[in-house]
Amino acid sequence: MTAVADDPAILVVDHRPDQRLSLAALLSELDVEVVEAGSGRDALRWLLRREFAVILLDVDMPGMDGFETAALIRQRKSCAHTPIVFVTAYADDAYAARSYSLGAVDYILAPVDPQALKSKVSVFLDLYRKSAELRRHAASRERHAEQLRRLADAALAIHGAGSLDELLKRLADAATAIIPAQQVAVALDALTLGAPLEPARRARYAVARPEHTPLVLLAGRALADAPARPVRMTRAELEGHPDWAAPSGDGPPLRGWLAAPLSDRQGRPIGWIQLSDKQGGDFTDEDETLLVQLAQMAAIAAENTLFDEAQEANRIKDQFLGTLSHELRTPLQSILSWARLLREMPPDEAHLRRGLEVIERNARLQTRLIEDLLDVSRILSGKLLLEQRLLRVADLVQAALDDAQPAARDKGVRVAIEHVDEAQIAGDANRLRQVLGNLLSNALKFTPAGGSVTLRADADASHVELCIRDTGKGIARAFQPHLFERFRQADGGTTRGKGGLGIGLAIARHLVELHGGTIRAHSDGEGLGASFFVRFPLAHEVGARAPAPAPPPCAERESVRLDGLRVLLVEDDDDTRECLALGLRQHGAEVTAAASALEAEAALARDRFDALLSDLAMPGEDGFSLVRRVRARPPDQGGHLPAAALSAHVRAEERARALLAGFDLHVAKPIEPDELAGLVRDLVARRDS
Repeated sequence: MTAVADDPAILVVDHRPDQRLSLAALLSELDVEVVEAGSGRDALRWLLRREFAVILLDVDMPGMDGFETAALIRQRKSCAHTPIVFVTAYADDAYAARSYSLGAVDYILAPVDPQALKSKVSVFLDLYRKSAELRRHAASRERHAEQLRRLADAALAIHGAGSLDELLKRLADAATAIIPAQQVAVALDALTLGAPLEPARRARYAVARPEHTPLVLLAGRALADAPARPVRMTRAELEGHPDWAAPSGDGPPLRGWLAAPLSDRQGRPIGWIQLSDKQGGDFTDEDETLLVQLAQMAAIAAENTLFDEAQEANRIKDQFLGTLSHELRTPLQSILSWARLLREMPPDEAHLRRGLEVIERNARLQTRLIEDLLDVSRILSGKLLLEQRLLRVADLVQAALDDAQPAARDKGVRVAIEHVDEAQIAGDANRLRQVLGNLLSNALKFTPAGGSVTLRADADASHVELCIRDTGKGIARAFQPHLFERFRQADGGTTRGKGGLGIGLAIARHLVELHGGTIRAHSDGEGLGASFFVRFPLAHEVGARAPAPAPPPCAERESVRLDGLRVLLVEDDDDTRECLALGLRQHGAEVTAAASALEAEAALARDRFDALLSDLAMPGEDGFSLVRRVRARPPDQGGHLPAAALSAHVRAEERARALLAGFDLHVAKPIEPDELAGLVRDLVARRDS
């Protein structure tokens, strides 16, 4: 490919060295490069390498004469219009006519007039310089037009991004497309409408290419407190400045630096876009202008995206509150209605059994809703903890299947295990049971009668993957990216066909990730069923605790007898105190019920007890104070009395506070009578052991 040079040069073609030397010496006075060629072939080879302002060509040359050389020069696209001046001793009109027919611009006879030759050549040199300048301007305008086109395309792409993460990826793509740089880093601090968040709550979004570019470290050092204005440095300036020098690291070196701030409407920097290692040299004023424009568009798009996200979050919040009200009030309606009917209607065993079943089922439903809400609260506050043990996957799958069978039978859906590999994982049995329960409950909810839900677990060398597949409604493609988001429901309006708060899958995802696993879903679309895949790393048995026994199914009831055990029950709520006392007495316990800590202390002074069950939140003196007073007693006066806190306060800090105060156990309300009896039995057994 012919190289285009801005500095002009002259090609002298003559087979006689003395003639070439004479012409070169004469033309060198024009302060221009002169290239000599001893033949037509040499001339053609030079024309393959570079461009010339003018060619001085002899006619009479051995092998290939000047006319043949000129004809071949004109056939080449790159030099078809290069001026050719024949310099010859042949004063022949036929020769002159032939030279002009081949595109020559002049035919000069030797010996040449030095001044005339220099004057003519100077004209072509000036013409070449002006043409080169025009070419430079045309190339610059074309390059600038292309950059503006890419800037316009970038604006459309950036403003069309659906999230801040996607926006930054498109911004990085656009920046390197407009300005050809090898390294790019983009960072944005998420803000609330126009005002940055507190540093502790600020969300950081970033894109870096390559991944370990020193631009990331440079931004943290040099741009952390920098004013909102662009920065541009050459490679030499960057290396020589003590404060702005590129940090050393594993990434590629920085060859020049260009940074532009992303500023909010008040002019405060909310992020930066940085470039380094530009192809073709240092960054220019034009590059800086383009990057600043791109950063301004990105900042506006980011604020618009945040505004849209805030609007969407408010919409989802309002929708969730409406759903929550519906999900809480609906079971309350059934509970209150059946309670009133059972009180007012004549005794009837069938109605009594039916009413109690409805009341119990809806009370359990409300308990489940409250537990899910509390789990979301724990997740948001980072206080959801796990009790890790070595677990057999087969036990977890079987327990989940047993839990789901009653609901599956009621709905007429077949639930079965296809296959389970022998594998063990480390985890919290109750939380993993909750994950599988949420997934199975979701599958049953959307699978019609006559459908099926299958479970399988397949293990490889490092992981086990559980799959829950249903033949139900399926998942619309548009909703699949939002499936595991909190409070999101594919149908959240008043016409929705399924209940729930839209948080079960979000809780499942968080619990899976706490166990070091991943969860994903697949559906070919609505009406085509859905599959959920949960993947966990296999447990290493060295140093692990023994496998936990399989938890019993929810429907299983254990008969517990407390005959001869004396229990002190402290509860300020009359209905709760009466109900709990009755349940314990049905299991054979002798119960003394106290409505306050003061009454409990009086009872402790009169009698000896085998166990203490106390509420925490009570007027006057609370359960914390009561248990501290008990623990202050001598052992022979009940100081070592087994004690359990029964409380509706179920936060982790409440549990820790109860244990530190002196309780042996903390149990969340509501609690089943059978479970309460088992709790008392275990407390006494612990004392005896």
